Amino acid sequence: MESSETVVVATARIGQRGRLILPAQAQRATGITQGTQVAVRTGPNGSITIEPLWAVTNRLRAEYTELLDGHLPTGPALLFAGGRHVDPDDLTDLGPALHQMPDRDPGTGRRVYRDDRGPVLTSRAVLAWLTAARSTLIVDALPYGVLPEAAVADLVTTLARAGAHERADALLTELGVLGVKMPGPARNCATLAQDTALALGLIRTADQAGCALTMPDALCAAAASRLEAGLVAADLLTPAVP
Repeated sequence: MESSETVVVATARIGQRGRLILPAQAQRATGITQGTQVAVRTGPNGSITIEPLWAVTNRLRAEYTELLDGHLPTGPALLFAGGRHVDPDDLTDLGPALHQMPDRDPGTGRRVYRDDRGPVLTSRAVLAWLTAARSTLIVDALPYGVLPEAAVADLVTTLARAGAHERADALLTELGVLGVKMPGPARNCATLAQDTALALGLIRTADQAGCALTMPDALCAAAASRLEAGLVAADLLTPAVP
């Protein structure tokens, strides 16, 4: 949904339990209707900002696409499962183990994930989302996605290389607003050791095939395997440099 450029100034009264009814002219100007998801932020001097999530997306894309020019993936984000690239619209042969796979919503045509349990995302999948067209895999997957600690660190590193490390906290906060889950450091040492061992094995396998696989992406793939989830990644395997 897109809004008009009309600026509306109106007043409203807070009702019981903090309920707020937006004036009709404000709804028309912003495109906010019943069921629209919004971000609510408090600011200095008691101010409150209400922003539709589609507006958050547009703002992030406008801000970071130019800022990260030269650091964005060269290819689109793809879905991987069972160690191979799969078509998200043809998952019939994956078997019952991978339960965190998308379905098509017959009403909207968008891919949705059962029980809000989405795929593991690599940092470059998030970067690919900044320039992805609507209804593409990463656009549908981002609100359900899980961004492991390795991917968070890789994303912050990319921002630092672009000279924008001071914006890392703001970007991660906005991704959380959009639905991305960031579980943080692994508390179970055995889980961390398991993921690391699998990641190292994946890197060796990729190297034997003449491809380069980064440690952050390999750790994301290991987490996806442990969670029996899909992996959404961009530029996952690149030709190894002699």
